[in-house]
Amino acid sequence: MKFWRKYHKWAGIVLSFFLLLFSLSGILLNHRQAISSLAIPRTLLSSSYQYNNWNNAALKGSIKLDSLRTLFYGNVGCWMHNSSNNTWTDYNAGFPKGIDQRKISKALYTSDGRLFAGTLFGLYEHVNNSWKVIDLHIDHQRITDIIEVNGELILLTRSEIGHLNLTDNTLSIDTLPTPEGYQNNTSLFKTIWVLHSGEILGLSGKLLVDLIALIFIFLSITGIIWFISPSLIKKAKKKLKSNNRKKRLFRFSVKWHNKIGYYTIVLLIFTTFTGMFLRPPLLIAIASSNVKSIPYSMLDTPNAWYDQLRGIRYNNSYNIYIVSTSKGMYALTSDLKEMVKIPDQPPVSVMGITIFEEKDNDNYLIGSFSGLYRWNPFSGACYNYISHKPHVPQTGMARPIGANMASGYHNDGATEVYFDYDKGLVNLAQVNSRFSMPDLIKSNSPLSLWNFALEIHTGRIFQDLLGSFYILIVPLCGLSTIILLLSGLWIFLKKYRH
Repeated sequence: MKFWRKYHKWAGIVLSFFLLLFSLSGILLNHRQAISSLAIPRTLLSSSYQYNNWNNAALKGSIKLDSLRTLFYGNVGCWMHNSSNNTWTDYNAGFPKGIDQRKISKALYTSDGRLFAGTLFGLYEHVNNSWKVIDLHIDHQRITDIIEVNGELILLTRSEIGHLNLTDNTLSIDTLPTPEGYQNNTSLFKTIWVLHSGEILGLSGKLLVDLIALIFIFLSITGIIWFISPSLIKKAKKKLKSNNRKKRLFRFSVKWHNKIGYYTIVLLIFTTFTGMFLRPPLLIAIASSNVKSIPYSMLDTPNAWYDQLRGIRYNNSYNIYIVSTSKGMYALTSDLKEMVKIPDQPPVSVMGITIFEEKDNDNYLIGSFSGLYRWNPFSGACYNYISHKPHVPQTGMARPIGANMASGYHNDGATEVYFDYDKGLVNLAQVNSRFSMPDLIKSNSPLSLWNFALEIHTGRIFQDLLGSFYILIVPLCGLSTIILLLSGLWIFLKKYRH
């Protein structure tokens, strides 16, 4: 009893700091669209969050509009570069307020001169010097990719495929066919993710998890009050001051800290335990595992591709689509009737594909946080695009990130570069090309409040202080919190219950 009381007291004081951070950030993460207009200036953050040489996934891609103008897009929004005088122009007019609202997954300039952009929250067209939203009439309008095929704009959301006729602007949304041998399985990572966030039950589940976060906050604050109240009461006695308010606050904190902790301990432990597996090193153990979709949940859907679509390209040689999903690369017939998994897969990080570019002779450039590869889906040939060596598939558990964390690509014929998440712009051609990131873009590209909350919730906010050891914060805090909760339950049952 003596040992566990000391552990619960002192570990609780230390963990309360992290639990307050994790709980507050978790609530924000559950409501991305509601807080999408809010952001944190990067000048207030540590060096890892400062833009330098187009790092931190600043750019996703580019469109060369003519001999002088190139439109660059990505997490910083849309910016027009004029090579004649090396100037950058803000091209974000029309997007709703907030850096999160203008994060571009793909921009496309069609053959008839129309400019489209897909964002986290929908599809936009640039009309009369401003971006105008196109309502897709579906629940989740996050765009993952856009291509043009035979006079149609092919849209890919996380779950559906859309066709926008560029002649009469008619729009249709379809689901992709169920692949052969399909089993109603979900990645273990995704399953734990929706359980931890509460998304498994929709909005009501998210609100339940928000309530659990508020309980963590309440227990942390009442625990701190319990810790400091005796000394405050003693000081008041010495100074001959009334301490009735402090005593009432102390009794309230003790009573409700015990009661609420006792009745909600199962939910608290469950939320803590699931959160531990969403970050390395425990993430590595579950990254490649699949489990049966939970019946009657949002994972148990007739759409085999719910929240799994990431990129699409059309191959003219074979008249098929190549589709990137969270379960690998698939070939899709042009009539959308049949979908087959491609046998030889390029490496793609669990974080998803970031570069999907068509090269010559049916080759594709595939980029992710696992690196950059030249891949032929028809021959199975796969080469490391940076080292020019054949790819050797790894067996067993592998790190979710590689040495080259590709986050974007630019090729205008004369210049070929990729954007590494850490290093920024990296030349791929022998010609050394470099265009510096202007202060104008830096000052207009803060960190969204949602991303700031994500950095806190994953522990990455401490990386400049702890280095690579920051990845241990989540599992160590999680394990310590579970022990803290169990020790509190044991103490309550032994001493306070009666």
